[in-house]
Amino acid sequence: MIRRTKTPPDIARTDARAVAITVRHTGDAANQQSVAENAVRTREQEPWPDGLLSWSLFAGTDGLSLMAYEQWTGDEALDAALVLPVPYVPGIAGTEPSVPVRYRLHRSRVSAAGQAGVGCVVTPVFDVDGPERQRHFIDEVFAMTEDLPPVPGAIAGHFHTSLDGTRVFNYAEWTDEQAHVDALAADDPRGVQRRVSGEIAGVRPCGYRRWHLHTALIDVADGDVR
Repeated sequence: MIRRTKTPPDIARTDARAVAITVRHTGDAANQQSVAENAVRTREQEPWPDGLLSWSLFAGTDGLSLMAYEQWTGDEALDAALVLPVPYVPGIAGTEPSVPVRYRLHRSRVSAAGQAGVGCVVTPVFDVDGPERQRHFIDEVFAMTEDLPPVPGAIAGHFHTSLDGTRVFNYAEWTDEQAHVDALAADDPRGVQRRVSGEIAGVRPCGYRRWHLHTALIDVADGDVR
């Protein structure tokens, strides 16, 4: 059974061994909401493929974009869904179809505020020179921030690596948008922001977006009743 919820996805769930992420520009806030509602209705009405654990749709706080975050049991399940008699189309229905970027969750850090409600998701993306640089960059970020005091409003950072070795995607959970704005404006005595923003060889920042969850759909056949 498929259930609609306003609860953000459990990014660290152990049965999600593949992630597909799709981002689309919608032009303006009115179109953003129209496309989002259509995408949710379409996804609810379509057959739910085996292996799809959750489909979460996020609206950009700028009013100009949407992001679909899909959790799958594995790449085999997604591959099988793509070749069904009526193929599953990943991403955001009603927008230009394309092949979503596939990721693996590589490493997570949960702050002392880990039990707080997630009110905003921030997604910095980095272009990297291969799988070794993916791992090195994430390890560097963790080493630089390991003994820093908690950042007010920061709940967790979930670092994903793309299967093609070209990207790192951080799904960062915050209590609210203002907390992230304040963090960017705060003092950075160790230069962590500077280093992450362009001083690690083979890594190039591609910017970030802030999101609010619009709607999530989850497969509750396994007894999950969130």
